Amino acid sequence: MQTESPDILTIRNVALLAHGGGGKTTLAEALLFNGQAIDRRGEVGMGTAVMSTEVEELERGITITPHVGHCRWGGHWFNLVDTPGYVDFLESTRSVLQVVGGAVMIISGQLGVKPENMRLWNMAEEAEVALIGFINKMDKPRTDFIRVLGDIERSLRVTALPLTIPIGVGEAFAGIIDLIPMTAWSAKNGQFTQIDFPEALRADALHYRTQLVEKVVEADDHLLEAYLESGQEPDEATIHAGLRKAVHERRLFLLFCGSGLANIGVRALANGIVHYLPNPVEKADNKSLVGEDPNQPERSIARAPTVSDPFSAVVFKTTIDPFAGKLSVLRVFSGSIEADQPCYNSDRRCKERGGRLFRLQGKEMRPVQRLQAGDIGAIARLESTHSGDTLCAPEHPIHYRRVRFVDPILNFAVESDPQQEERVAAGLGKLAEEDPTLRFFRDGETHEMILAGMGQTHLRVTLDRLKRKFGVSASLKAAKVPYRESISRPVRVQGRLKKQSGGRGQFADCWLVVEPLPRGTGFQFEDQIVGGAIPRTYIPSVEKGIQEELQRGILGGYPVVDVKVVLVDGSFHTVDSSDNAFRTAAGMGFRKAMEEGGAVLLEPIMAMEITVPDDVLGDVIGDINSRRGRVTGVTPRVSSQIVLAETPMAELLDYGNILNAITSGRALYTMSVSYYQEVPSHIARLVLGKSG
Repeated sequence: MQTESPDILTIRNVALLAHGGGGKTTLAEALLFNGQAIDRRGEVGMGTAVMSTEVEELERGITITPHVGHCRWGGHWFNLVDTPGYVDFLESTRSVLQVVGGAVMIISGQLGVKPENMRLWNMAEEAEVALIGFINKMDKPRTDFIRVLGDIERSLRVTALPLTIPIGVGEAFAGIIDLIPMTAWSAKNGQFTQIDFPEALRADALHYRTQLVEKVVEADDHLLEAYLESGQEPDEATIHAGLRKAVHERRLFLLFCGSGLANIGVRALANGIVHYLPNPVEKADNKSLVGEDPNQPERSIARAPTVSDPFSAVVFKTTIDPFAGKLSVLRVFSGSIEADQPCYNSDRRCKERGGRLFRLQGKEMRPVQRLQAGDIGAIARLESTHSGDTLCAPEHPIHYRRVRFVDPILNFAVESDPQQEERVAAGLGKLAEEDPTLRFFRDGETHEMILAGMGQTHLRVTLDRLKRKFGVSASLKAAKVPYRESISRPVRVQGRLKKQSGGRGQFADCWLVVEPLPRGTGFQFEDQIVGGAIPRTYIPSVEKGIQEELQRGILGGYPVVDVKVVLVDGSFHTVDSSDNAFRTAAGMGFRKAMEEGGAVLLEPIMAMEITVPDDVLGDVIGDINSRRGRVTGVTPRVSSQIVLAETPMAELLDYGNILNAITSGRALYTMSVSYYQEVPSHIARLVLGKSG
């Protein structure tokens, strides 16, 4: 069992960010190999990469959940978190950015900045995470280093400074120039060696080096004065320090280049991680470790990233295996925890018994006796703990603010064999515990099992995992729209029950005035009986009979809303009248009122808030209009617009996929039921035809 923890000042907790297919997992493989953490570099396509652990990832060649690996580099300790890049799974990266100190944004030398890069960049900005970049796949055809540099500055609105530039591109890509020491490196035949400086690239190299030196000196008056007066450049240590400060303050985006697959430029990137991304102490200096007292939420509590402070940690990933149990992957912010040591979950307000501790290398779990401030590791068998929860010392409780994820954008009903329904529900419930962007619930009105996620691929992967992990199958279908019914005009009706078949009969007679109410009012009942036409003891039965009929309208069996019923008259029999008789008569009268009162179908209208890039604003608004929607406002933001709209729910069942297609995955939206309105007659006929 490993027992040692690295010195916190040597730790770099780093998220690897990229769009799907950007080469992030392959780059992680190269970093681990160079750090001698693995003996050979696996391949994503062959299913041998350390960071590809899920069967569904191997089948699709994409990362669907964060994975952790670690290695040593130059006396430093890297905890690397490989994050999802495919659009349906991007949201889970938010939890990773909460716990790391820095991140590497991988950008394709072929494709430039993709929409996913922009989404991830905004997430990192919100989380105040320091970023450096790596332009990958420089050995592929149609790469263009200069074009990608310009694309980065335009798309991300950042000052980008290359610290390495390529020697050749595409098939001619042979190595890199490191601009600070002005050295050239080649990786021919798998051997990374220094080579003579290519004179054909000296002018370009001097141009980029001058840019980065000027950015360093302009931030320091003394350095600037010396540079302007004598042309004296700072030494390398001063340049590194100046760039490091700029990265921590997120003023500059430093770029490296190379090929993760060919392992070219990866060592320079590793050195850049050491030089420019913060250790946990520096991260806490830039963004304080402040939480709240779970017993007094208005009281703030600060922690220091030291072993001497009380233990605190955040769980950013949960995996549940039906045989191995639950594994909680966490980042320790302060203090330390020993194997099998009890801890307190301040989100669930419960004490956890503790369990075995591990460091993770992909799916490999390496037991350790202790995890301490700065470490990323895992605890086994915390029964009540979910992703996002804060763990802490029982005697020193603290709660860190939870990450807020974008709400799932796609809802589907889940169908399964009735005999397996309970197992399906239990399995999906556990998968929702693992995945904070997945929602599973049973609709109280339609009684359907509803699975909500970030896209169709997300939901299909979830069902694949359900079958693999829990041995049960299910399918998806469009969820039912919760329509309502109402009446359009007031009516006066009689509900009369008279049965005589020997012995005691049944008799009840009531007159009802039923009228429509404004939308959203609900149901109102009023008793206007005078003179004892109906005994007081039967009045509640009349109301109960009406409320029972409210749950099943006459058009499509949908609940009836926004009606007022006034009981105005009636009669009774001293022997044959009863509570049941009046309940039945009232129900009969209400159904007659629905038939005579012009019953109408109502549909839910969703209030939508859509964050849209400027260049596709018109397309998004046009699509909303085509869905019977109405735009109620547009608010400008930096490089985007916030569109407010109202649209029928029935037109939005596939909206997440359509919006992703229109905006290349760059838009976000939320929606909630705002009100109900009458369905146009031609659409109502279609709906009722299907429901019939």
